[in-house]
Amino acid sequence: MSNEPSTSLTEGMAALLTASPGRPPNDDALSALGGWERLATDGAALADSPVLAQFVGLVVREAAHPGNRAGTYADALRAITAAVTATENPAIFADSLETLLSSPAALEVVGTTLAKSLEGIVEAFQRLEDQNARAARRAADALEALTRLNLTGIGSSFGFLALLERFNTPMPKPLGTAVIRAVGTAVDHWPHAASLAKVVRLVAGLDPPAGEVRSDADPEDVASDAAWALAGIELVGALRASDLSTMAKNLEASAAYLEIARDAYEREDADVLLTVVEVLRGLLQESGVPPSVDALAMPLLEPEALGRLAERVRRINIASIGLNHWYGDPKRAALLAWNQLANDLNRLRVEFARNSFYKAEIVVDGLLQIYMGSRSVAVVRREEDADGLLTLIQPIIESGFARTAGLLSNLEDHTNALERQVAESADDRRSALSEQLEAARTVLAAAKTHALGGAGQGKDDGGMGSTPLPPPLNQLLPAGSAAATALGAMSKQVLIELGQALDDITIGKRSLNLIESSVYSTIRAALASSPDYSGAAAAAVDEVLRLIIRFVTTRTNAQSDLYAYVFDPKANEDSIHLDLYNYLASSDLGSIVEFEVQHVGGGRIDLRLKFDGFAIHIEMKVDSTKVPMDDKTAYLKQAVAYQGTDIRIGFLVALRHKAFDPSGPPPHLSALIGHTEFGIEGDSIPRHIVTVQVPGSRTKPSDMR
Repeated sequence: MSNEPSTSLTEGMAALLTASPGRPPNDDALSALGGWERLATDGAALADSPVLAQFVGLVVREAAHPGNRAGTYADALRAITAAVTATENPAIFADSLETLLSSPAALEVVGTTLAKSLEGIVEAFQRLEDQNARAARRAADALEALTRLNLTGIGSSFGFLALLERFNTPMPKPLGTAVIRAVGTAVDHWPHAASLAKVVRLVAGLDPPAGEVRSDADPEDVASDAAWALAGIELVGALRASDLSTMAKNLEASAAYLEIARDAYEREDADVLLTVVEVLRGLLQESGVPPSVDALAMPLLEPEALGRLAERVRRINIASIGLNHWYGDPKRAALLAWNQLANDLNRLRVEFARNSFYKAEIVVDGLLQIYMGSRSVAVVRREEDADGLLTLIQPIIESGFARTAGLLSNLEDHTNALERQVAESADDRRSALSEQLEAARTVLAAAKTHALGGAGQGKDDGGMGSTPLPPPLNQLLPAGSAAATALGAMSKQVLIELGQALDDITIGKRSLNLIESSVYSTIRAALASSPDYSGAAAAAVDEVLRLIIRFVTTRTNAQSDLYAYVFDPKANEDSIHLDLYNYLASSDLGSIVEFEVQHVGGGRIDLRLKFDGFAIHIEMKVDSTKVPMDDKTAYLKQAVAYQGTDIRIGFLVALRHKAFDPSGPPPHLSALIGHTEFGIEGDSIPRHIVTVQVPGSRTKPSDMR
């Protein structure tokens, strides 16, 4: 093909960019360049064009609007993708590829082809005799992009893992780093990939190479990343371990790699994480079998040592963790988790007075949050959401002692809370609460026996698996285990209610992930103009906001067997009202949440959280219109009416049956939680309302057409 069409397209784009310097091309830019038809014909010849990245950006912008996807749209996307994967200039290739990966619409058309081409680029580099630095940089970017695509199910995961396994010698730094990070991420998300740890050791020169070593490949260039990745592989193995002895072995191996990262490469993040791992190792060594902790006198838990740890956490250079570029930006979530763990460690001595190893959940579950927060990867969604945003993929730890420890601790907390409620309740509620308490005690005793015994799933005496318990109780007592079988006579409804309460407690204790943190920061910034958003009131609003963000996340993600009302078109206000009440009652704010309080603002408020000196009010609604929440004047008037003699900040929470397409996926979290100011005549200071939408009348993904 002649270069003339390519030159013409390049010059045309250059002219458009010159006409609007520093700004994106005008809305009619694609049409001016010849439309989809021109790109379909000549787009593949744009490889290595200096304006290829701008072409990809234009295509992605146009593809974001469904109405623009017509004619030879798909052929144009394929042509532009071919140009990207044929580009040999590393900088142009990386910029163009990153933009392409940001488009769910484009990947729906070219994702599979792109994954195959990227795999071919990496394989071609492995076969090259002259593996120059430019080719290594290009292969590194291709491997990182291929990793992100595989995490969302685009391309063959088995082919991807096999590709990684073929790296058996040290590589030039950019590609060596990419291989190590890809392996670490693969192990996070595919437990069966743990054997790839040998690839990290080979690329880092820790084991004798299986092939010829290149003269420009210095293993020391990637040694710091390798030590961190290997520590992470062993740590995730510990978190997934089903028994304590396996956990102890993995923790010991993780600690050894962290010591190398700390001592040889001066990684402060490794030093902090090593402290936490050593605390866990100490608990395991002291506890014996079955685990029991009578006293914790280890130096790492002395007040002075904990103070030093907290100070290191405050000043840790999160950037040194190495989570950049394709890893996304989970550093805020990781920092939140580190700070929370430092606070939790200060409570260890008190908590361990309960003399049960599973209270190590304070460390184990905190460590789990840190790992999941710091190892999360930003990848493009396969399905488009309201904003076309990236999603966050976290490590998969579906089972293991880390999960069990946290659930056991939360179940004990719930049992203790029920005991207090029974003692303080009126006669008309005592019977129902007593039934819940008895169920909680029974399940707790069975779960302790099962978890601390290290038993597998097992079968009952008849050899048949028992009926599964409702989630998340089924994580504590798998179907078929002797402990689960013993619960067969219990009321199914009581077990469902117990599972929901346990799920709410677990949710409330979790740190916010990256997307939730972004929503949290946005709303807090909007509230900053309120004079009431300061001191104790601001801290209280922040805590309620955090809990409600997690509430919306979990109800949006939940399957129909856990929160059926979000899938029920006939669900009324009582459904979400009781659900949010029970959720808040299970949190740390449970003792101050009140249900349907009379004589507030001349009416009855649905939920009130009564703090010392002020209260936060939550108005609940069920809505079957498409009107945006900030245009719901009647709802807003009612919500702000309850602020007449209290702080001028409140919440309006609605179950929306028709606001969103019930046959498709729900909107992104950022579109569900908003903020609005509401002026009152005669009052110079506006009221602030956090608007919260829970999508209702949902359709199961498997039923979407």
